[in-house]
Amino acid sequence: MTGTPIPARVLKIAIVLTFIFDVLALVALVHATPIVFTVLMFVGQPLFVVALVLFLAALLADLRRKELL
Repeated sequence: MTGTPIPARVLKIAIVLTFIFDVLALVALVHATPIVFTVLMFVGQPLFVVALVLFLAALLADLRRKELL
């Protein structure tokens, strides 16, 4: 198997989810309507939490793979 390692793939997914959250936050900042704010709260924040969990999982997996943890 010559694909990218799992932690690198998970990190890419976390970066994409964080980018989506940032775009939603920027839209809420520029065009603040109740619907945009609600979408940010109910979609954006869970995306950011999932990205953070994925990042921590990739970090722990990489540390275990290098036998530092």
